Amino acid sequence: MRGYLPYEITKSIEAVISDPELAKKVIKAIEESLSAIEEKAKEQKVIVKTELKDELTKELVTKEELRATEERLRREIEEVRGEIKATEERLRAEIHRWRADTIKWMFIFWLGQIGTFAGILIGVLKLMLK
Repeated sequence: MRGYLPYEITKSIEAVISDPELAKKVIKAIEESLSAIEEKAKEQKVIVKTELKDELTKELVTKEELRATEERLRREIEEVRGEIKATEERLRAEIHRWRADTIKWMFIFWLGQIGTFAGILIGVLKLMLK
């Protein structure tokens, strides 16, 4: 583990502690402590990463949920299209019926107008011929 601590820190410890063996033991204890801290940090990193993934998975939509929603929306869109087509066909039939009714009433109106005009014309001709 020697060399784990920066050279300046190692030299500072050796300068403060006059006994070289004691200085080595302190440096080794610090390096071992730092190694233990790094290992714990790595373990915690995995745990935190897993917890974060689990939390995000709960909040985010999965691909399967998205596909199911898309399929449901496609079916609903097709239903609406079918309803629109049925409504369009009903409206077309209604328009054709109204058109036929309008032509029928126009024909009746024209016959009435022609009859009235013919009656007036006959009346005028009778008056003129008398």
